[in-house]
Amino acid sequence: MNALSQNIFPELAARMGKEALSRRLILQVEHSATLYGKGNGHVHLENLEGFTRFVGSVLKLSGMAERGKRNSLKFRTEKNTIELPELPSSFNGFKILHLSDIHIDGFTDNGAALISLVKSLKYDLCVLTGDYRFLTHNTYEKSSIGMERLIENIHCPQGIYAILGNHDFIEQVPALEKAGAKVLLNEHTLIEKKGEQLFLAGVDDPHFYGSHDLERALQSRHNKTTTILLSHSPELFAEAAQSDVDLYLCGHTHGGQICLPGEIPLITHAACPRRITAGRWEYGKMIGYTSRGAGCSGVTARFNCPPEATIHTLRKANSEDSTGDGA
Repeated sequence: MNALSQNIFPELAARMGKEALSRRLILQVEHSATLYGKGNGHVHLENLEGFTRFVGSVLKLSGMAERGKRNSLKFRTEKNTIELPELPSSFNGFKILHLSDIHIDGFTDNGAALISLVKSLKYDLCVLTGDYRFLTHNTYEKSSIGMERLIENIHCPQGIYAILGNHDFIEQVPALEKAGAKVLLNEHTLIEKKGEQLFLAGVDDPHFYGSHDLERALQSRHNKTTTILLSHSPELFAEAAQSDVDLYLCGHTHGGQICLPGEIPLITHAACPRRITAGRWEYGKMIGYTSRGAGCSGVTARFNCPPEATIHTLRKANSEDSTGDGA
């Protein structure tokens, strides 16, 4: 797919904002130039191939590489019940499948285990919180093919919504949308059920590209409308809470991916408190959840940090049936 031939950039600029698109495109070019020996790109540790090669070599020399690969396919289904005081009654018991950091072209089984898992679960809505490609550069064709295969196996009445992460180029948007996932580029949509609504917003990557625009994503929101925000990284937590977001869904950290016993991460790659880099957390009145991710980044291995698919079950706070553990 040649993005330029399809002239997608004017449409993307209208959707996400010209400044955000410009910033993202400049950094995409600078990042690629830096990796190939040119430019002064703004490179993060997870983008450095030397670092990931070092980790891979350590695993091989220690005899742990094959175990790490096996662990990368041992998915855990997390069930998270979220009580929201202003949740419309029609959405009491509403289930959201949350997948993050899929890196689908890095799976040793081409994503077969993940596809089998999502087909076995029941949910009303699916959200994908970024990072569909294994590398942060090079071709995204294999990733696009893999995501198309995954998305065609996700079945839910309220649709599939996605955002981009720091591994994703903006040119991947058409392929994701053609496959059936609506990408939110500093945009929002309304999820409707029996005349009531949820406000679902998504921002572009705040971690590496800094092309997020929360104000744009939340524009035209009515007061007291229950608001769910999709952000690739938890790093917007304070800004989101100040903007009266009710539920913040994100990923990026992989929960550390390679952790000490007790799921203690060595590295999280996020500029935020460690307590919000994996699992459920709260900040002020806002509830957040940071997925450990479905895939692997840099090295296909996991230790003390299983990959996950998450089912969030929304409950109206203080309702008679507000108990339960989800799907």
